[in-house]
Amino acid sequence: MKKISYLLGLFLSVSAFAQTNNNTATDTIVSPILAKKNEVKVDVLNGIANGKLGISYERFINKDFSVGITGMMFNKNSKTDDFLTDDTRTLIDYQVIPYVRYAMSKSATNLYYLEGFVNFNGGEFKELTTLNNGVADYVVVTRNDYSDIALGGSVGYKLYFKESFVVDLNVGIGKNLFNEDSPSTVARLGINLGYRF
Repeated sequence: MKKISYLLGLFLSVSAFAQTNNNTATDTIVSPILAKKNEVKVDVLNGIANGKLGISYERFINKDFSVGITGMMFNKNSKTDDFLTDDTRTLIDYQVIPYVRYAMSKSATNLYYLEGFVNFNGGEFKELTTLNNGVADYVVVTRNDYSDIALGGSVGYKLYFKESFVVDLNVGIGKNLFNEDSPSTVARLGINLGYRF
């Protein structure tokens, strides 16, 4: 009986040890997506809706953190005529947005993230002045340039296909800090299509 108990105990110990080693080997398998450290994206939402060209580069530091930069240029010609006649006070020409992201999901193929960003933005603002020449009132539009820096945050979602292609959705807001002629807030909104390599 002692021999049977001894053999049973030995068998259970070996089984437990093998199972522990098997789980450790499974946990250390690295996803092919996580092995790729660079990502390039184009913002299709702003391109179609607002005539903005937005391109982003993101570098992955580890499975949780990444840093990147987005550059956005606006098609100024399509907006200038409207700007002179509409109620818009500012017209943004460019944005340069460095950011840092933290992945809240542990999946490599789809994940939610938090983002903190700095937005360097510039463009034009207009002032309307009403004058009276003795006969009638008329309005003079004065256009000036502005530049400012905004701090903000956003949330986003990424979905990967075939371990390289990505759809990246994000929404957020930032507040301009220095220039009273700049827009008080800047939006961070995009649907990006990209490639990870």
